[in-house]
Amino acid sequence: MKSVGLITEYNPFHNGHLYHSQQTQLHSNSNVTIALMSGNFVMRGEPAIYNKFTRAEMALTGVDLVVELPLIASLSSGDTFAEMAIKVAHYLDIDEVSFGSESADIEELQQLASTISTLESHPDFKSKLKEGKSYPRILSELTDHHELIQSPNNMLGISYLKAIKRFVPLIKAMTIKREGSHHHHSEIQHPTFASGTSIRQSLIKNDNEWKRVVPESVHALYHKPHASIEDTFPFIKYQLMVQDTEALASIYTVNEGFENRLKSIVQESYSFKELMEKLKTKRYTYTHIQRVLMNVLINVRAHNVKKDIDAVRILGMNDTGRNYLKYLKNKFPERHFITNINKKNAHYFQNEIKATQVYNLISKQSQTDFNTPIIRK
Repeated sequence: MKSVGLITEYNPFHNGHLYHSQQTQLHSNSNVTIALMSGNFVMRGEPAIYNKFTRAEMALTGVDLVVELPLIASLSSGDTFAEMAIKVAHYLDIDEVSFGSESADIEELQQLASTISTLESHPDFKSKLKEGKSYPRILSELTDHHELIQSPNNMLGISYLKAIKRFVPLIKAMTIKREGSHHHHSEIQHPTFASGTSIRQSLIKNDNEWKRVVPESVHALYHKPHASIEDTFPFIKYQLMVQDTEALASIYTVNEGFENRLKSIVQESYSFKELMEKLKTKRYTYTHIQRVLMNVLINVRAHNVKKDIDAVRILGMNDTGRNYLKYLKNKFPERHFITNINKKNAHYFQNEIKATQVYNLISKQSQTDFNTPIIRK
C-alpha cells in the first residue's frame, strides 16, 4: 500500500487542512493518508484549543489514520520536531511526507535546506550564536533567501527536508502551496481559508466567523474552547515558586542560566502575558520561551528525554486506516502500534499521559489516555 504522511497539529482542523489533504492525495496517488498530529500541547508553546481526541475526530474528515506525535516533538525546536516526526513516519513505513508552504517549490526548498545545513557548521554561524542572536535572525543575515526564511511554514518544511536527508533518505517529500491566508493573520479575511490563529481568535470571541472557513462536517465538534495559554499561568507560577533553581535547571530546554531569570521574574508577574513580556530577550523568540514554560508546567526533565521511537499511539482511523494498521502489524510484528493505552503499555507514553493529565487540570476536561478508546469513523 502506498502511504503518505501529513505532519500536522490541526489546532483546530479547518478548510486549509482539508485542502492540503485532498491535494496531497491527488498528487501522491496514495492508498492511505496518515496524519502525524501533535497531542494536547502544540509547537506554539501552548495547550491546544481542543484536546487531541476531539482534534483526531476532526482530522478523520480528511485522513484515514491519526497518530499522536511525541510530546517532546511539540515542545522542542523546529529541527527536533521535524526529526521526531520523520522518525515516526519511518516507524509507520510511510513512503512520502507532505507539508504546506508558501513556496510550494520542493526543489527550491531542498536547495535552501542543503545551504542551511552547511551554514550551521560554519564558524560565522557559531559566532553569531555566541553573540546571543536568535536562530531566525542568524539565517536572515547569512542567506540571500530572505523571503523564503521569513515564513514559518517554509522553515518548518526545510527542517523536514533536513531530517529526511539525515535520518531516512528513502522517504520522499512533497509540498502543497498554502492558500488564502498567512500563518499569523489574526482575523478571518478570505471567504474560504483562514489561519489557525484567526480561527482560534474567532472561537474565543464567539463571533461564529469561523464557520465559513471550517468544513461543515466538523462544525458540531467546535465546542467552547477547552484551553487557553492564560489558563496555564497559575500552575506555571506555582511550579516556578516551589522548585529551586537546581530543579528548574534540569527541565528540558532550560539552559544558559535561564532558570535564574525564571525564578527572579515570576514573583512580580500576575498573568502569562506579563510573565512573557518580562522574560523576553533578544536571544530567544517568544515561541521558544513559551515552550520552555510548557516544559516547566508539565515538569519534563531533560534526563528523561529520548528521541528514539519505540511505539506509536493511534488516536483514530477509518476502514482504510484500519486495513493499513493490519498491514503494518503483519509486516512489522516486533513494532508496537498501540490503539488503547493500559498498564502494560503505558510506559511507552509517560510524557503524553502526564501532558493529558495536566491539560485536563487546566481545562477541566475528563478524557484521559486510559478511558478514551480509539476513534473509529
